[in-house]
Amino acid sequence: MIYSSALTTLTPISSPLIIRMKEHYVTLIRENKLLTAIISAIGATLCIWTLAAIDNSIDTPYVLIAPFGATMVLIFGVHRSPLAQPKNVIFGHLITAAVGLFFINYIEVTPLTLGLAVGLGLFIMLMFDVTHPPAGGNPLLIMLGGHTSWTFLLHPILIGTLGIVALAVLYHRFIPGHIYPYSEKK
Repeated sequence: MIYSSALTTLTPISSPLIIRMKEHYVTLIRENKLLTAIISAIGATLCIWTLAAIDNSIDTPYVLIAPFGATMVLIFGVHRSPLAQPKNVIFGHLITAAVGLFFINYIEVTPLTLGLAVGLGLFIMLMFDVTHPPAGGNPLLIMLGGHTSWTFLLHPILIGTLGIVALAVLYHRFIPGHIYPYSEKK
């Protein structure tokens, strides 16, 4: 918004010209594939860089796992998708990580149980309407990587997803026309 300064007060100027300029800028971003790709890539870069820097500073994988790379594609590339919304990101990763931890701790890891764990994780996400495709990799990461501690749910899963969502909300606030979290007006 542009402001006019009278001696001691600032009053907003909202002219049709300013409003049309803002709408044009938002339309330009949405319709320009190159600009959209650059904005998305910068957001993903900043988010993963932040998480990696945290992990690097404490010498342990505390907030970053490989499936979070795929989460970036949704949150920054198609942020309006229902699959990219905060509840899907957080609960999708939590559910599938819990399934992976259950399987590795109580059932032998075999090709069949790897498939069953991914399928069960998908089933639960669908039943609770929190589907997040990148989370489908969590049971495989956990079972093939030998992660057996239930603290894996706290870190990297919960702390990592909360960090991702917070960074995404902050980043999208700086991009005209981006609304995250996004919900369709009903």
